[in-house]
Amino acid sequence: MTTTKSRRNLSAIAIIAILLLMGVNGVLLYDRASKDQEISQLKTDLSEIRHLQSELEREYYEALSELDDMRSDNEELNAMIDAQKDELSRQRDKISRLIYENRNLEGARRELDNLRVQVDDYIVEIETLYRENEELVREKDRLLQEKKLLEEEVATEREATDELLALQTNLVQEKEIMDEEIRALARKVERASVIEVDEIEVQGYRVTDRGRERPRRRANNIDMLRICFKTTANEIVEFGDETFFIRLINPAGETMAIENLGSGVIQELEKNTQVRFTQMKTIPYQNEQDVVCARWRPNMSFMSGNYTVEVYNKGFLAGTSRFELK
Repeated sequence: MTTTKSRRNLSAIAIIAILLLMGVNGVLLYDRASKDQEISQLKTDLSEIRHLQSELEREYYEALSELDDMRSDNEELNAMIDAQKDELSRQRDKISRLIYENRNLEGARRELDNLRVQVDDYIVEIETLYRENEELVREKDRLLQEKKLLEEEVATEREATDELLALQTNLVQEKEIMDEEIRALARKVERASVIEVDEIEVQGYRVTDRGRERPRRRANNIDMLRICFKTTANEIVEFGDETFFIRLINPAGETMAIENLGSGVIQELEKNTQVRFTQMKTIPYQNEQDVVCARWRPNMSFMSGNYTVEVYNKGFLAGTSRFELK
């Protein structure tokens, strides 16, 4: 009976041991399954990490290559490309930290998507600026070409203007020469049309209270001068009125002139000077000799000495003579 009881105890212990072993085995199996699942997840994560890192590197270097391909002679655009490459490098480092340090694969994916968008935006911006730069270059070339054409046109116009100015100067000079020749010819014609006078005689008179004229020789007895001269025939002068200007010069060299008695000033054309005259006389000229007389009564005393008388016609000296009052 004791033996039977012992066997029963051994059987119970064996069953308990078996149950314990089965429990431990179950725990081990569960733990192993959990480890296997964790290992599998780690493998999956590692594969995703490697995939993300590989994709990151590929996107990064492709972006660098595209940016480098867009380099040109424009220093401003090249500086912008370098700045964008620096920004891409910072973005790459940020995503790498999310992948390896933080194991934030979702955040890394979002940042990688943002990187792609950012690279595309960079490319579009640079292409736009490159096109605008090309348009500016073309516009600059067009403006330079237009400037060159304008400069050529201006040079041509300036040359034509210089030629016109030279021609104008020559024409002005020729006109001045012609005008001078015309004036000289006109003076010759005018001089040729002058009616010369000769036989100029001056006689002093004393006018009585009754108006009678008494010839006198002494200056203190004279109150009037009678000037007579003979006109000559000039065939080129047409019939008509002719005016003669008489100039009396006293012994002091002064022109005897009183405006109220008809004195005035004429332009002497030979010397181009103004000459004061004493009296003027207008006659009907018929192209033949004639005697012309004029009276000068200045109501003033005459001085003794030698006098000069000049007769002008058409601005030229037509005759001159001298007389003496004692």
